[in-house]
Amino acid sequence: MGQRYYADPQRIEALTRQLEEIGTLATTITEEFLDDIGPTITWPGTEGDFAKKAKPQEQQERQTTKETMMSVRDAIVGITDATVNQVRMMKETRDRNVEGVDRVNKRLETNGLNGDGPGGHGRR
Repeated sequence: MGQRYYADPQRIEALTRQLEEIGTLATTITEEFLDDIGPTITWPGTEGDFAKKAKPQEQQERQTTKETMMSVRDAIVGITDATVNQVRMMKETRDRNVEGVDRVNKRLETNGLNGDGPGGHGRR
């Protein structure tokens, strides 16, 4: 016997809402981080040997950190969007199939199995 697959769209939607909250939080944290990092640009100093040596490393670390924060944010938002789209597609497929089964059942109730009247079973 083949495997059966079961999905609960309502439960997935509930979990997706949690993902959306996490995505919003990640976006907020990233925006706050990018806003707050600006004033620290002069921390290694602007003159002297230490500033000269530390500034390139600090700029590289700053850029890497920005890119990491934005990548994490984009990944969470992307996963959430994909999950929402999959749930929507799953529900549309389910609804379309349920409607198709209902149409066939109504046709059977009206015309019978072989078109021989209501409730007909096709035997003669």
